[in-house]
Amino acid sequence: MEKTEIAPPVYRIVVPGLLRAKGRPRFGNGRTFTDAKTVQAEKHIQRHAIEQIGKPCLTGPLHVSLAIQIAPPPSWSRKKTASALAGGILPTSRPDIDNQMKTAADALNGIAWKDDAQIVDATLSRRYGPESVTVIEVRSL
Repeated sequence: MEKTEIAPPVYRIVVPGLLRAKGRPRFGNGRTFTDAKTVQAEKHIQRHAIEQIGKPCLTGPLHVSLAIQIAPPPSWSRKKTASALAGGILPTSRPDIDNQMKTAADALNGIAWKDDAQIVDATLSRRYGPESVTVIEVRSL
């Protein structure tokens, strides 16, 4: 009899809008704190995560996939927009994708996982699409 392995569940979180990059730490009154816009962005991610997957708070090593879709600017011509949507133009502007990943990783601490240090594999991508949305997928390894 063959032993069949059960694939771990994949938790999928869809976050509408542009994903903000993690802001630089701020200093004041002898302490370090996160800027208000970053805190607001993290709460936005947390709200959608809890609505969609609850709080599985996974343990052990994890794989995270972050797929960011950005709507082309409305000022672009139809031809340029069509090219971007077809993959002919790629988004190479700021914010940096690694800083966007940091925002998502920090936001999901205590929700999708205990600590973002558990992420041992990550797949990041950023492309143009019909609307701005971020899809985060998490699975145990």
